[in-house]
Amino acid sequence: MAITLSKFGKQARRTLRLSAAWLAVSVFTALFEHLSLMQQGIVLPYSGILAEHALRAFFGGLIIGGIYVFACHDLMRKWSLLRSLAVVGAWLLAGLAGLYAFRSGMSSLPTLAFVGEFLHWFLLLAASILMLRLNDRYGGGDMDYLLDRFRRPRQELRIFMFLDMRSSTSIAESIGDTRYFQLLNDIYSDLTDPVVYSEGEIYQYVGDEISISWKLDRGTRNERCIRCFFAIREKLIARASHYIAQYGASPVFKAGLHFGPVTRGQVGLVKRQTIFSGDVVNTAAHIQASCNGLGVDNLVSKDLLDVLDLSSQKYKIRPMGSIPLKGKRNAMELFSIELATAGA
Repeated sequence: MAITLSKFGKQARRTLRLSAAWLAVSVFTALFEHLSLMQQGIVLPYSGILAEHALRAFFGGLIIGGIYVFACHDLMRKWSLLRSLAVVGAWLLAGLAGLYAFRSGMSSLPTLAFVGEFLHWFLLLAASILMLRLNDRYGGGDMDYLLDRFRRPRQELRIFMFLDMRSSTSIAESIGDTRYFQLLNDIYSDLTDPVVYSEGEIYQYVGDEISISWKLDRGTRNERCIRCFFAIREKLIARASHYIAQYGASPVFKAGLHFGPVTRGQVGLVKRQTIFSGDVVNTAAHIQASCNGLGVDNLVSKDLLDVLDLSSQKYKIRPMGSIPLKGKRNAMELFSIELATAGA
């Protein structure tokens, strides 16, 4: 079975949020037009102007925002912001020019009206692109970092998955530092969609290691944390020919998963960032480190497995026994998970 993540649902929700934001902006643009008309001695009811602006904003958000989210965002997030804005601006300019030309029967464009219309939609779209970029930058679908919600530490129940690339040292030695950096950049680009569309948050990149976390309810819903691992593995297998052609090796990752209480808060003054502290973070990393010795590519703690309640029709659960972990007084019961069938 191909692991199917909620990509369409995530994109649809993003489009609806953009439409709602544009709808909110329409309240102020309608008020601005209403006041401008009053200064010119033209009195029109605000409700009528608002209704027109609201309809244009909402359906414009659905159409223009939807085209960007569904067709352009995945590609353009690899570009610089200025390049993205330039390309989107050119497309918007061409589209509006065609629309105005069609309306006026190919006659000359009404300059002021056209420029105003272009600036209106371009500024809305530019602000939306910037917000999506910030969302990608700070992760998780939240703006918690920018809103400073973790100035005071909070306790949360979280799932952590630590991923580490196999044979990374030998690959780095064979291709050199610069190409190895390019390899990591390619890998992390490929890992982004499986993480984002499983509602995960990329916590840290540390060399060839990546740590991902979920709020407990998000990660357990539809086994998202487990599905994310298999989606990552599928993506890298599908891209194996690219990696072999470019770098002479195909990346393979091992993973350790665990859950428990952590404290989340912001640290630092100059380079401020949100961190997690707690035993679960270190334990997940040590679980991942046990994969090599046990000859598996994933290990899951019994604590996490108990709350996941995985279906035996979808997954094969293989007990690995009680394994001693670095820094832990007692051994932990670990399991390895595989898909029940190759087509499952």
